[in-house]
Amino acid sequence: MTDPDKIYVEIVTPDKEVFRAMVESLNVPTASGMTGVLADHAPLITVISIGVLEYKTSTKSGKIAVGNGFMEVKNNEALILVKCAELAEDIDEARAKAALARAKQRLEAKEANLDKTRAEAALARATARLKAIGK
Repeated sequence: MTDPDKIYVEIVTPDKEVFRAMVESLNVPTASGMTGVLADHAPLITVISIGVLEYKTSTKSGKIAVGNGFMEVKNNEALILVKCAELAEDIDEARAKAALARAKQRLEAKEANLDKTRAEAALARATARLKAIGK
């Protein structure tokens, strides 16, 4: 797995491995904003935020909607552990739009038993999924 101009990326959720590839570049949503990762990146451990991760291989570019988690970069390898992750090509647009509408409705209803943090996270995840597919 050594290529001087690439970095090995592995994205794992509690349920499964979502992505594994040698990439030329990686752009990751972190707590401090988008963080770019290239070959020979300095060692790093950071918090991943809900958003869209972008990657570029020698043959294609792609997007992955990710949930909260962590990333460790060292020795030209990036290990990304997140609560959820979906490749853009696997996202069902209608389902994502329905989830967005439900989250907005919950937040607008302002019910007494509303878990606002959970509803806001659902809204952010749905928004990220739609952004990953360009909607």
